[in-house]
Amino acid sequence: MWKPGIILLLLQGLVWTSQAQIEDIYPPISIEASRIRVEDVLARITEQTGVKFTYNPRSIDVEQVISFSVRNASLEATLSALAEEVEIRYQLIKDQIVLTLPPEAEQQEALLTLSGFIEDQHSGESLIGATAAIPGTLRGAVTNAFGYYVLSMQRGDNLLNYSYVGYQPKELRLGVQQDQRQNVSLQPRAIDLPNIIVELPKADLLQQKDLGQMDLKPTDLNNMPEFGGETGLVKGLQSLPGIKMHSDGSAFFYTRGGEKDQNLIIVDDAPIYNPSHLFGFYSIIVPDFAKSIQVYKSDIPAKLGDRLSSIVDIRTRDGNLHKLEFSGALNPLINRFSLEAPIVKEKSSIFVSWRRSNFEWLYERSAPQADLGFGDFSFKWNYRPNATNRLFFTTISSLDNFTNSASGSNGGIRWGNLAATLRWNHIFGPKLFSNTTLYTGNYAYRLFFEPNYWQSALGTLSLKSDFTKYSSSAVTNRFGLELQGYFIDPGSASADSSIAILPEIKPNYSRKAVAYYQGEFNLSDQWQLKAGARLIRWSNSGPATYYEFDDQYAVSDTIRTGAEIYNRYVHLDPRLSLQYRIDSSAQLKLSVGQYHQYLQLISNATSPFNSFEVWLPASPNIRPQSALQLALNFSKYFKRSGLEFNSALYYKRFKNQIDYEPHATTLLNPLIEGELRFGRMQSYGLELMLKKELGKLSGWLTYTYSRTLRQTPALNEGRTYPAFQDRPHDLSLLLNYRISPRVLFSAYYTAYSGSTFSSPTGFYTYNEQTIPIYAEKNNDRLPTYRRFDLAFKFRLNKDETRRFQHHLTFSIYNASAHKNVVAVNFNKFPVEEGRPLVKTNLLSDVPLSPSQIDLIRFFPSLTYQFKL
Repeated sequence: MWKPGIILLLLQGLVWTSQAQIEDIYPPISIEASRIRVEDVLARITEQTGVKFTYNPRSIDVEQVISFSVRNASLEATLSALAEEVEIRYQLIKDQIVLTLPPEAEQQEALLTLSGFIEDQHSGESLIGATAAIPGTLRGAVTNAFGYYVLSMQRGDNLLNYSYVGYQPKELRLGVQQDQRQNVSLQPRAIDLPNIIVELPKADLLQQKDLGQMDLKPTDLNNMPEFGGETGLVKGLQSLPGIKMHSDGSAFFYTRGGEKDQNLIIVDDAPIYNPSHLFGFYSIIVPDFAKSIQVYKSDIPAKLGDRLSSIVDIRTRDGNLHKLEFSGALNPLINRFSLEAPIVKEKSSIFVSWRRSNFEWLYERSAPQADLGFGDFSFKWNYRPNATNRLFFTTISSLDNFTNSASGSNGGIRWGNLAATLRWNHIFGPKLFSNTTLYTGNYAYRLFFEPNYWQSALGTLSLKSDFTKYSSSAVTNRFGLELQGYFIDPGSASADSSIAILPEIKPNYSRKAVAYYQGEFNLSDQWQLKAGARLIRWSNSGPATYYEFDDQYAVSDTIRTGAEIYNRYVHLDPRLSLQYRIDSSAQLKLSVGQYHQYLQLISNATSPFNSFEVWLPASPNIRPQSALQLALNFSKYFKRSGLEFNSALYYKRFKNQIDYEPHATTLLNPLIEGELRFGRMQSYGLELMLKKELGKLSGWLTYTYSRTLRQTPALNEGRTYPAFQDRPHDLSLLLNYRISPRVLFSAYYTAYSGSTFSSPTGFYTYNEQTIPIYAEKNNDRLPTYRRFDLAFKFRLNKDETRRFQHHLTFSIYNASAHKNVVAVNFNKFPVEEGRPLVKTNLLSDVPLSPSQIDLIRFFPSLTYQFKL
């Protein structure tokens, strides 16, 4: 286990190392002058070392005359001597020295506030994470999730740089005499062309993310090799360090050792509880509908919760405010169309996306009574009534249908999601921004054989208000309130008499109230502190029936409640991070956070196709899960090569982790809480990532070493055992190569250790049946998973400036046809003429034989896409 003292020593050692390198790489400096201008001193330092200076001449008086003397002095000593003569601060940023006023001198000068929105010039789309900066200073601002920025600046003429990756930077000169609003539009550009060289602005470097908080751009997803004509969210997440997929054909994923239900996907704040189509082969998140995808694995903002492992925050596109655009994708298996258009130019717009599977031609001859497929619909409305208010409405619905009416009555399974969000942005003043959101998220599935059915559902309704107060250039305060209500149907059957013997399971009602605060403090040009807390009150309300269990997990009492609240949990989750900027291209960050989770997915199956999820809330028998995470991140950007290196060390300790009694019954079981066993879990790991975003060749290489270990006193004789997601080694490589302006080649390779499973260590025969003997839980591993995907993307139109753009994508999933095992079974096979007939465990005279299941060995696809 990492001790805090050890990590602080490591942090301090890295800082000392960085400072030592600054001292040694520049030649000694000698200057002797009784009367010399500051500007001439700076010129002589540049002449002797090659280091250039950047400063704001309105702040730094370089015309003043001083007496200055140094002999064979280091750069650090020379600058320190200059700071004793002149009221300045200095910082080495790559090969430049940035000179600024000391904090006390800056405070003497009243600063004004410049605020506004940064948008796409063509569509009016707000840009998340764009920067506004004052050159020659370290002052900069980054737009929030709605494209809004606030920048402190001096009175008078100021030069400003606005920038965003993938857009032409814009330079503006403003004469500011009072607090002022300035909206800016940036021109998009094609950054994938090899002759375009982009220098990352200083403000971007100072705000760069680490492996705990990562941006997954929709263009990254679109450039990845497709599966069956689509690139999905989960396929993109699996390429990031610290995130592991369940297996082929599954939408489940695991983050830094956590369980699959400890991740939360939100779309414009609304939760998506099951992001999968076709049992996990496709994702309901269409990349074209997403504007930004922010992945939080550590240092999760206090406004977000409540999950132990990760939150995937997706912001959707607003829709083009200036012109109509229509796009689509056609594939033998799936079709997709999108429309965005202004309702009132520059004030209101919509974005509509519709997708449907096209599987009928695969089974219409062999199974004409079958109905297999899925579809989804997405809608976004954006309205700007005036300069201080904005309204947004988002809804996403999806439905999967796998039914068959061959026997005359319809039977099968259906599941679907519905999420909707109504948001109101309001600017109370240049320094106070608010976002009020009403949202709902619902997931339900039904297993039926008409007229009977069995169903389960989970739904939430929430109202929250988030506020951001830009108190000064050094202090930003974020705070808010949220009220949530939950309805959970763990499993209910139809009232038809033919299934009246099934047990009745009552629905659950719960409430959650949250208050949070987080402050961001720029302690200096190098040190930034984030400190906050999330206060949660969870309540279970009736009417309800719940049970008390004795030490042998037998029911000891039955309790029935009225409509009142019968159980509460209150937790305070503190979160703290300290960031040190070594220079504009490198930073260190240490973070620690406490997290709680009040919803849990109950399922003891490891099959990737399991869609029979049962969600249960925290209750008298299920204490909220909790996790404490400690993480140390290092980031470095190399200007010459355009490479970005990131690394992270983390340690997590989990409590109240759910496991199951052997052969537990989790469906249609009113006593399901008695099947649960609780214990602890710990995970730790090292994550590495090397990334190149710009130029002819782009992509990233990641490697993760991690362990996840469980200890449940009631299982495995109390011994520690590896969790299902314990996969020590995980390697991913994504490469995009621009062969020509019209041809893009993409390749993705991944390999990781196999998942754990419980393998029998022996067998015995009882009543002519072979019975397996299990010694330890998860004592074996599946073979190593390996997969190589590739794709070629051809732009069909020669002129890239034409309004009509179309291209063709040829992709192969698992091009090497590697057999990736999903499960191992131990069964008996009756044999006739050397061929297995039926798999069974009931025949004692047939030898036991292990079998392996794999899903996809080679899957090509061809997709045509267009945009008008």
